[in-house]
Amino acid sequence: MSFIILESHGGAAYTIICTDEDGNNLVFDTQEEAETEAAQCQDGIIVEL
Repeated sequence: MSFIILESHGGAAYTIICTDEDGNNLVFDTQEEAETEAAQCQDGIIVEL
């Protein structure tokens, strides 16, 4: 399984996939890794792929 984080600060209309400094989507192998990163977001939502 893989996980991504959606940043939904400002409402659903402004939701984006979280990226790194180079603009690549952040993809995590474990939910624990995703939760750690989502904790640094204002309104992070973890999505299982």
